[in-house]
Amino acid sequence: MAKQLHLFRKPRRPAKSNPRTLHVSDAGSAGVAGRYGVVTLCCDLCGHETEWLPARSVTVELKGRVCPKCKGDPATVKPSGGTADKEPS
Repeated sequence: MAKQLHLFRKPRRPAKSNPRTLHVSDAGSAGVAGRYGVVTLCCDLCGHETEWLPARSVTVELKGRVCPKCKGDPATVKPSGGTADKEPS
């Protein structure tokens, strides 16, 4: 039987979608004195690539980051003028 407190509790908010679309594309070490390494990141949605950034930690970088260009929202991504959108002739 459920406890009475659970019957009158406010419903939880739905979980937010994870907008983290920047993922590690390359990683390296910052040198002997560097505690953490450096990483380059690439966005799955818009294709934005970053320069070498200092890595925060392995666990945090595996979770990803929010893209500064598209903010993780597919609606803000503009279609590219590349050859992938065109039909082959």
